[in-house]
Amino acid sequence: MDDLRMVRELDGNAPLLKTDDLAPARGRLLAGMGAEQHGGEPAARPVRRTRRVRRLLLAGWATAGVAAAVAAVLVLAPDRIGGQVPAAHAEAAQVLHGAAAAALRLPDVEPRPDQFVYTKTRSGDSTDESWLSVDGTHDGLLRQTPATDVENMPVPGCRDGRAAATKGGRLDPRRTEPCTPSPAYLPDLPTDPDAMLDHLNANYRGEPGDSNALGKDVHDLLASKYLRPQVRAALFEAAARIPGLTVVPDVADGAGRPGIGIAWSHEGKSGVLVFDEESHTFLGTAGTSAILEVAVVDEVGRRP
Repeated sequence: MDDLRMVRELDGNAPLLKTDDLAPARGRLLAGMGAEQHGGEPAARPVRRTRRVRRLLLAGWATAGVAAAVAAVLVLAPDRIGGQVPAAHAEAAQVLHGAAAAALRLPDVEPRPDQFVYTKTRSGDSTDESWLSVDGTHDGLLRQTPATDVENMPVPGCRDGRAAATKGGRLDPRRTEPCTPSPAYLPDLPTDPDAMLDHLNANYRGEPGDSNALGKDVHDLLASKYLRPQVRAALFEAAARIPGLTVVPDVADGAGRPGIGIAWSHEGKSGVLVFDEESHTFLGTAGTSAILEVAVVDEVGRRP
């Protein structure tokens, strides 16, 4: 990234300053450069910044006025460039960019409507497995394995607006209930970050731009739907653009795996997404669940 582009991105909405406004900063810059040439060093200006300005001058495009404008931006807009909140957002966004790159390295499988999305998760001592219908019309299954027992819960498919009722942990085909299909795979989700952000604002909870609601929607998509690599990457890139991002230290997923926490709210660690510290692969939710395996299978009960 070149320096002019960096300045534009740091504060693209800042008004241009007049020559009189730039004079004090220009004077300080030239005085500092002169002090360095005579063996002195400005106490308030790091050597690295002075060397950078000199490189710009040698390149032929930066005058003292331009350099002073850069300094003025840094001084006049600390709430947009420096400070704790923007720094936290930048660090969190970087993690999400890494998560998007990690997502693109996953195998790309396009599910068939008659298949099932298999997911294995862990929360403490309990391991959960689910087989959910790709198109929402086939009967699926939830299986929970606590320390002492196995519990099965059927997930009726929705066909022609009706689904079998359940009784005692079993399907009761003699009774049906009104339903709406809940597919485990949405083939039309956007693969572009801007389109994904528009999709989140238009289709999920909360008012458009509600950071906390958008964060929950990101979590729900990751937890409940099968996302192909390009869609998953677009979701993480869209999440990086949601205001209010923060890094939550000292978090672990539901299996106890430590990682980097990302949140859109300062209200404790509930709903915090956890990513691997090195690869930035999505691990699960802080203290609640850990995603151990996701795959597409041909029938209920089959594992990868």
